[in-house]
Amino acid sequence: MAPVHRFEPGGEDGPRLILEGTGDRHAIGCWRGPVELKEGRWYRASVTAHLERIEHPALSVFAQVAKHFLVPESTDGNTIHLGRLFRFGNEDSAPDMELYLKATEHGRAAWSAPNVTEVPSPDFRIARVATVRMGEPAIPLTLQGQRSRIAGKLEQAEKLEPDIVALTEVAPVMGVSPEEHGGFVASAEAVPNGPTCRVLAEAAKKHNMYVLCGLAERRGKHVFNTAVLFDRAGQFTGQYDKTHLTFGELTARLSCGENYPVFDLDFARIGIHICYDEWFPEVARTYAHQGVEILFLPVMGGKPITWRTRALDNGIYFVSASSNPPSMIIDSSGMILAETHGDGIACADLNLDWRETNVYKDPTLSYGMPGIAPGMRMTLDDRLLDDLHRLLKD
Repeated sequence: MAPVHRFEPGGEDGPRLILEGTGDRHAIGCWRGPVELKEGRWYRASVTAHLERIEHPALSVFAQVAKHFLVPESTDGNTIHLGRLFRFGNEDSAPDMELYLKATEHGRAAWSAPNVTEVPSPDFRIARVATVRMGEPAIPLTLQGQRSRIAGKLEQAEKLEPDIVALTEVAPVMGVSPEEHGGFVASAEAVPNGPTCRVLAEAAKKHNMYVLCGLAERRGKHVFNTAVLFDRAGQFTGQYDKTHLTFGELTARLSCGENYPVFDLDFARIGIHICYDEWFPEVARTYAHQGVEILFLPVMGGKPITWRTRALDNGIYFVSASSNPPSMIIDSSGMILAETHGDGIACADLNLDWRETNVYKDPTLSYGMPGIAPGMRMTLDDRLLDDLHRLLKD
């Protein structure tokens, strides 16, 4: 049983297309109309929904044009304004606009002002990202020798003119013999003024690029597995402390991080996690809900299939800087854009304003796939998590 369809000619904002429930919660129906679209052109779609007796708008009300879902852009009481910028491609479905109502017994949606307008090609933000892989040196290095290798890698990366360069986890000891560095704790150094940080800051300033690097930090009596970030002027921007420690790190008495800081750089909002953090999907999801566009992973080991999954699950770019698997740059669909398996550098340009996440072109994690029950989406801001928390606490 489909919802009732009715046309109302009046209204302050013009005619309204009505969809109203008939008592069957599982009924679904839509208004559909053709739209003239040309392949390769950009369009701006918008529509307004006036709602009554609808408990979960994201579950019951959605609109799409040629498989491009419109997203809520603003609300005014029970009125929702949806919109979307999109490019019509040859892989897209029939050029129709559809306005839906579902999952409500007696709810009512009055759709008004549907519009699709051709617009100029957008001026997107493009970030150029480089990531380094530290291969095994021909002979073991001293700590100073490894710092020189780091400086050399940053010198090479500069020729690619990146916005940011990522180095691996505990980079200061990669390729250094255990006899030389004395172990993770013994090799820990100060942040932001230790010997490795001085190398990073100098390179960042010299080459006008951000530099991200993993290292062991001694902070008073404690040692952290951390990743530091320096800006284009060579200034210390901040750091992330690893939150999920391995058994070896725990027995070595490393201290655990407690926060997931977000860094607003001049080209993107980024987040950082380290190695074993990758195995816990909540980390990437937490960052995605904070609006992170690129998630970095300094790592010694890890599995690329996990990295690709995190990118796809969260609709974000993922950049690994490794010393064992390849270093990779992965787009928001899980596709590998660039990788290096040797002692090399991978680089890619990332479009931060246009990230397709799946075949349905679901545009934003915070909104989610339209028409899915909120309790099933497991988003961090969902009441379901509050209920789960209470259950676990009890």
